[in-house]
Amino acid sequence: MVGSVRLRLLPVLLTLLAVIAWWLDVVHQGPRLAQDGPSDLPDQVVEGLRVTTLDEAGRPHRRLIAREARHYPGGVGSELDSPRLTLFTEEGPPWQLKSEHGWVSEEAKEIRLHGEVFLDRDAWQDAPPVQVATRELTVWPQEHYGRTQAPLQATRGLDWLTSVGGGEAWFGETLRARLFGRVSLEFHPPPRAETAPPEASPLTPTESL
Repeated sequence: MVGSVRLRLLPVLLTLLAVIAWWLDVVHQGPRLAQDGPSDLPDQVVEGLRVTTLDEAGRPHRRLIAREARHYPGGVGSELDSPRLTLFTEEGPPWQLKSEHGWVSEEAKEIRLHGEVFLDRDAWQDAPPVQVATRELTVWPQEHYGRTQAPLQATRGLDWLTSVGGGEAWFGETLRARLFGRVSLEFHPPPRAETAPPEASPLTPTESL
């Protein structure tokens, strides 16, 4: 039972890490104002940031919305207020990622989400709704690695999993994850399909009741 629920819920945690690894390309596009040396003030501020990328067929692929984005000179990176990321899929509802605050280092070497961090996906066909919740998350995209030491909870329909010490995940070619601290979970197996009784064969002329 433990192995089954982890196989069902750990891909959800891996998705939480993988869908945010592209942020720097969005946040850091556009001109930068040249300044020498570090500064406590941003060199570029964008209010009401809204960026949508398209796939090869011209359909929405990813969408990033933030109340405000601030880039700082001197290699400090960029800050995001109330970032909202939508990852569209070929089938089914999109993944929705949101947090209170975000920070992206130069060249996307490190991404931090903090405050209340949520990853949601609505139910679709036989797939139940999914949600992952934690308080902070750090991702190193170039290493295909992410980690949180804050408690996390993942739910998939009636199934749920909590880890008081957070966890870490590698989302490269091989997806794997490890949870920290005490882990609690509950798994509800799907109901078994009822088998219909065998149909009686028709009587042949040589058979009688």
